[in-house]
Order: sequence, then C-alpha cells, then structure tokens
Amino acid sequence: MHLTDLVSDTTTLADARTDAPAAAAIDITGLAVDSRRVVAGDLFFALEGSHADGRDYADAAIKSGAGAIVTDMRPMEGVLADAPIPVLQTEKPRAVLAAAAARFWPRQPGLTAAVTGTNGKTSTVEFLRQIWQRTTWDAVSIGTLGMQGIESRDMQGTMMGLAALTTPDAISLHGALNKLAGAGITHMAIEASSHGIEQCRLDGLNVHIAGFTNLSRDHLDHHPDMEAYFAAKSRLFTTLLMAGGTAVINIDDDYGARLAKMLRGPAKRDIVVLTIGETKGADFHIKAITPMDFGLEITVAHGSATMRIPVALAGRFQALNAITAAVMAHASGLPLHDSLGALAYVTGAEGRMQLVTGHPAGARVIIDYAHTPDALHAALTALRPEARGRLAVLFGAGGDRDPGKRPMMGKTAADLADLVYVTDDNPRSEAPEAIRRDILVGCPNAQEINDRAEAITKALAGLTADDVLLIAGKGHENFQLVGDETLPFSDASVARKAIIDMTAATSAGGAA
Repeated sequence: MHLTDLVSDTTTLADARTDAPAAAAIDITGLAVDSRRVVAGDLFFALEGSHADGRDYADAAIKSGAGAIVTDMRPMEGVLADAPIPVLQTEKPRAVLAAAAARFWPRQPGLTAAVTGTNGKTSTVEFLRQIWQRTTWDAVSIGTLGMQGIESRDMQGTMMGLAALTTPDAISLHGALNKLAGAGITHMAIEASSHGIEQCRLDGLNVHIAGFTNLSRDHLDHHPDMEAYFAAKSRLFTTLLMAGGTAVINIDDDYGARLAKMLRGPAKRDIVVLTIGETKGADFHIKAITPMDFGLEITVAHGSATMRIPVALAGRFQALNAITAAVMAHASGLPLHDSLGALAYVTGAEGRMQLVTGHPAGARVIIDYAHTPDALHAALTALRPEARGRLAVLFGAGGDRDPGKRPMMGKTAADLADLVYVTDDNPRSEAPEAIRRDILVGCPNAQEINDRAEAITKALAGLTADDVLLIAGKGHENFQLVGDETLPFSDASVARKAIIDMTAATSAGGAA
C-alpha cells in the first residue's frame, strides 16, 4: 500500500525535506511502533510515551529497513533531521497510527460493542460475548483477560499482543480484527480503558454500541483529576460511537447519569441512549436484586413488562453488569426476552467474584480483581449477606499507581470487614513496605503480612464454617510485578494449594 494511501486525509502531515511525489510512491508493507519489530518496508511510528520516546529508536528503525517515519511536531533533531527516508510530522501521531492501521487491515467483525467504566468492564464484555454465542452468533471479547471465545478455532496467533493491556494498541487490534473477520467472527465486545480511548487506540474501530458501567477514583496517576478521567471515558460516546449507534448507561452512577443527560441534551448526537439501573426512571429499571442459593434473581421492568431473571452470579454490582450486557445484546438486534433470558446461562469471568471451593471448614473463598476503593466497597457489600460468621478481606495496592487511594481502600476494609489482612500486590518499583504503610493509615488494626502467599495461607487457616474470605486486587493475574521482575503468581492457585494442604492435614489428623 502506498504511503499516501495510508496517511492521507487523517490529519495535517508535513515533510519539508522530502519530495512529495517520491514519498507518495513509497510502498509500505507493514506498520510498527517498536523499532525491534521493524522489517523492511514498514512505516515506523516514533511515538512519545511515558517511559520511552520512539524518536530515540529512529536510527534502529532506519537500519532495519523502515520505509518512512511518522512522528509529532517537535523540532526534528539528530537522526530524524538527516534521515534518508521520509519523516512525516503530525500533531496527532496516535490518531494517524489508528487510521493507518484501520486502512492497512480493513476487515472488522460486522458488529462491535465497547464498554468503558472504572469497574465492571471485563465482566460486562464477557457476559455480552456469552449471550451472543448462546444465540449461535460467532463472537469474541477482548480486554483484560485477552481474547475469549476462540477456543475452538485455530486462532492462537491472533492472541499475540492482546493480553498485555486492557485495550490493545491499534496495530495489534486491527491486525487481530482483520484475522477474526476473515475467520467468520461477526460480533466483538471490547473493553475501552481511559488510557486506550485517550491514546486513540480505538480510533478507526466501527463502534456500534457503547456501554458505561461506572466511574470512581482510579488512574489519577495518569489523569490530572476526575474531570479529565470522565472526559476521557466520555470520548467513547461523543466521538467513537458511530452515528446511529446505541449508548447503554448505568445511571445509578452519578457520572453515568451526567453522561446520559449530556448525550440527550441540546447538543445531542444521532444516537440512541438507553439507561439501566435501580434508579427510578431508568429505561430498564432494576426493581429488585434478590440473593438466592444459586446466585441472584434480578427483577427488571421495561415499559409495561416485568421479568425475573435467575443468574449464577454473586454481588449486586454483577447484576448491573449483567443487565448492561443484556441491554447491549438487545441493541445489537436480539429480542429483549432472549437477551435477558440468556443471562440464566452466563458464568462469571475469571477472577471476578470467583469462588474457590473445598475449604475443609466449609468457608466461602472469593477471588476478585477489586483494586479501587469503590470496587472493594462493592465486593465487600455484596459478600456481607453471605457471611453468617465473619467477613475477612485480604488485599494490597499496586506500586507506581495513584497513592491517594491506598488509605481509602484501608478504611473501606476496616469499615466493612471483620478481619483485614494487608499484603503486597504488584509493588513494581516502589518499596512494598511503603505501600503497605499507606494502606494501614486507613486500617491500623489490620494484620500486615508482606508475603502474599503466606498471607493467603494464614487467612484461609483462620476461617470457620460460616466465614467468607475475599482475596482482592489481582483477580485473574498469573504474575506479580516486583521491581523489574515478573514473577509467577496466582491467587487462585495459591488458595487451592493451601486448601489442599489443609484438607490433607485435617485428614491425617483424623486418621491418627
């Protein structure tokens, strides 16, 4: 594909040093943002990041055979000033990257739904995928868990590059979508993180349906304040959602109510806005969420109709996620009765209110990804009715992330749980003891155990029959980030091993 076919009409581009006709004739055979992956003929995007600057690797890209370079409007110096290949400058290099990726890999599944929010994205896209697949539509979900729904297909190569970020980079995403469409995938649900939206990773994606779960304190190490965080999330609805598309919004959340009002306001776009929630006036009014032996029964009213839906899920917030997914499925063309009815068959996503069975005393053990004050509050509140005895929680906080939420999480745990264990999460480059100290400001009476495996083992050993333990923060993750190392670690695996060891010890004691 010729260079100008990839980048024309996307934004203003300038290359004062290169003959325009010659640049137009350059044949581009691939795209790259990592100089180590550049091969001959690639268009290299030298992007400025938070930890590295792509301009510093321009020489390596040129030596690997890059056909041209796209970068920002900063003055060109060093290698870029004397590059033997075209160097194009633009004010929005990430937007140009996304547009180029969409043109280079033009095929996409026929219908795309994107979900944004602080908490609940992973569960919602996974529920939506399961609903679609139950109707025999070929569907996948993409997000924190990587790509789900392709187990029966020879698509393992498509997984590459999709598991490291909640929202993949534009090159990985569009390359994968091109393959998925070619393999017959017709429906896709994707998590839209604020980082991904702000960095234009979803630009060029045909978003037909957009969902909003909630907004609470998180990522304030990246966004200057909550207004900037909200603005980043809102862009999914104000810019990326296609004309004629549908927005599905949880208005129990204050920011969700604000977003719905904004989208229905004087400057409204040509989109349909559907609201869900326990709030009276919601288009899909959740009238009751009733705990049952099998999970929950959700009572939903829409217009003159009322439905009671059994779901094998735990937690009120999961009910909201499930209804959001069902309404998004309805917006995609499913009859409402079918989309809501399919919720009876959905299963929870890995690491999202995940039950670990087999505790020898009969206690309930739950693993959840809750890593914000609001998510921890929601998880503990959901589990309190299930704890006829004590409610225990074990958690930490990530390093190199918003430190302001740490004491807030500690206070939430102290207020809502009977037993609190503070341990390490992913300390990254920070001193683990400093992170724990920040948390303990909010829960000074908590037990502090730095080693996470030891903490899990001790917490499990202290449970009795009617107790519930929430192991929070890491969810599905199978690693722990300590300094520059990525160590193998899984909350579920550690908990299962500890339970097996406890069961064996109990059996041995009984035999003796």
